[in-house]
Amino acid sequence: MKLRPAIFILLFLSASFSLTGQVTVNVGFTAQQLAQMLVGQGISISNVTGTGLQGSGTYLAGKFYGGLNDIGIDSGIVMTSGSALIAQGPNNQGSAGMGVGLPGDPQLTALAGVGTNDACVLEFDFIPQYDTIRFQYVFGSEEYHSFVASYNDIFAFFISGPRPGGGNYNNTNIALIPGTDLPVSIYNINFGHIGDCPGTACINCEYLISNCGNCQNGCASGVSVEYDAYTVVLTAWAVVIPCQTYHLKLAIADAVDASLDSGVFLEAGSFSSPGVTINPVYSTPGGERLAVEGCSYVDLVVSIPFPMSDTMWLVFDSIRGTATNGVDCNFINDSIFIAPGQLSNYLRITPVYDGTVEPTETLIFYYSSSSACTGTTFSSIVVYLADWNPIDIGSDTTVCQGTPLVYDAGENYRFYQWQDGSTNRYFIPNTSAPGTQTISVTVTDIYLCTSSDTLQLLVAPLPGAKLIRHN
Repeated sequence: MKLRPAIFILLFLSASFSLTGQVTVNVGFTAQQLAQMLVGQGISISNVTGTGLQGSGTYLAGKFYGGLNDIGIDSGIVMTSGSALIAQGPNNQGSAGMGVGLPGDPQLTALAGVGTNDACVLEFDFIPQYDTIRFQYVFGSEEYHSFVASYNDIFAFFISGPRPGGGNYNNTNIALIPGTDLPVSIYNINFGHIGDCPGTACINCEYLISNCGNCQNGCASGVSVEYDAYTVVLTAWAVVIPCQTYHLKLAIADAVDASLDSGVFLEAGSFSSPGVTINPVYSTPGGERLAVEGCSYVDLVVSIPFPMSDTMWLVFDSIRGTATNGVDCNFINDSIFIAPGQLSNYLRITPVYDGTVEPTETLIFYYSSSSACTGTTFSSIVVYLADWNPIDIGSDTTVCQGTPLVYDAGENYRFYQWQDGSTNRYFIPNTSAPGTQTISVTVTDIYLCTSSDTLQLLVAPLPGAKLIRHN
């Protein structure tokens, strides 16, 4: 792990912008308040209880905000095996954790195969409106990367209730690696390790992001969470019977000892039972869940569980937000259809580059739907639009031979590539000989969007000595 030092530097021809987003954790909430933050479309909950939400004056669970640019989830609740406040980072401790003296959980112990400690549990009954439930989450841990083959803190999402087609879910874990029956865990998702650093192995590593700032391998994201690695955004889901009562238990605990913390971030409003689902799918190269001016777009994908024999229309009640439809992006119609026999369609939203530095903007799509359980419900989906930071190293320049000159590509880019292959922020041209040079640079920003700029540098020869005669 690495605490990033402050850097003071003289700017020449700079292009800069402000980084947004810092994970912030607040604590002191009841189990009811935490559970209610998770609830989205098509779900009603009751009988909420919490165990181990607080121990020895330390809160193991809380609400978090500002995580969009770092963990891919803007806000929600965080459950940990130690201190929820440690989760917010920055990642500046080699071994962050807090033992709070709480017992483990029997079901987690059975799943882990070893003893557990400091269990944090949130559980409740729920009634789904439709035939599927799901929610989104990110798991992170301080036990990455050193202990991928030994100490494995454990978490699970246990569901109980009637299965469609007969039988029952009986504390069935739905926190699984996509397309498998393997639980999401440090043992099942890792890079291996070389000392304290990520190694060269790949065990389902496409689902993992390293946050190890002082290591050579796999260091890919920011520092506003403490954990040495965390997963990409994953989805837990189960097929259910509409209008029936189910039980969900969300649980996390330390395994073997209580030294290092792990945590799971659950997205606000994502615990849902959708009929018609609406999901934003972003094309941003770095995987961030926002569309960047001049670089990427977002498809608002509307899906239904099964194909219809007739055309199905969805009409939005309204489109609002801080962005202006038709100004900050292409104009978006207030309706979309799904053709007969199809399962989905999409609206493409492309942000317009306006050269103005602004905070991340939103478009909020409001819509209503009907269910046999609850009648008409009202929902919304948010799309995020971010500024682009194109490179600008200035205009064509003429200088005298031997004039010192430095070009500055600006801060807040991840990568730099000058015409001579150098990869530093600054470029010092050779002005010792007269002639014309082409100066060009390509930069990659925090979203992995690229931009380039080119100029011509004319180095003029020094004037020759002029003999002056005096009478």
